[in-house]
Amino acid sequence: MGRVGVTIPVLMMCGLLVPACSSGSSAGPEKTSPAPVTTTSPAPVTTTSPAPVTTETVHVGRYTQIFDTSLPADPAQASVVEGFRTAMILWDKSQQALRLVSPVTAYVTGGALHNLKASLANTKAADVVPAGADRFFKTRVTVISGTSATITTCDDGSKFGEVNPSTGVSDPAYNAPADQQYLFETWQMIRLGGHWAISGISPVTLPDSRAKPCQPLPAL
Repeated sequence: MGRVGVTIPVLMMCGLLVPACSSGSSAGPEKTSPAPVTTTSPAPVTTTSPAPVTTETVHVGRYTQIFDTSLPADPAQASVVEGFRTAMILWDKSQQALRLVSPVTAYVTGGALHNLKASLANTKAADVVPAGADRFFKTRVTVISGTSATITTCDDGSKFGEVNPSTGVSDPAYNAPADQQYLFETWQMIRLGGHWAISGISPVTLPDSRAKPCQPLPAL
């Protein structure tokens, strides 16, 4: 484990507060299995054409963020995922800069913004920034209404690392435990300024059963 207690990126994102990050309330991660997709307020259909089906890889300094699940065909759900991706890219840029970069506060708010600020304070004190790669997969919108939504995703941090921002030298103390390299995460999203923003996150690690579908298959 690194000098600042980082295990994988999402735990860093939470300001090193584990096992659960703030989601704008005092509740921890829900104890039931992820709910199927539900819609509390039907979204108007604006087009009959399917949304672009794309994955995305973004390089931010020495760090690579991979979104390894195609956008949903449903335009309303695709909009939520696009807001999530934008928020995460701005989050990554802030961590590389060791400060809030514009317009991150338009895409990260509430408890999630508190977590980001705490993360920046800890990583700046330790003089490290994220490096390597992080991969989101099995990403889906499970709940959506006119003003809020929920995204669940698996997070592969097996190639994540830390480096000194000035020298690029890897942190020799960093060592993510095997049971914390693949997480199941629930991200709370809200409508903010005409787009979707992250308001909270709840990560789950093994031995919690919700994290098991995110683990890699055993070698044959």
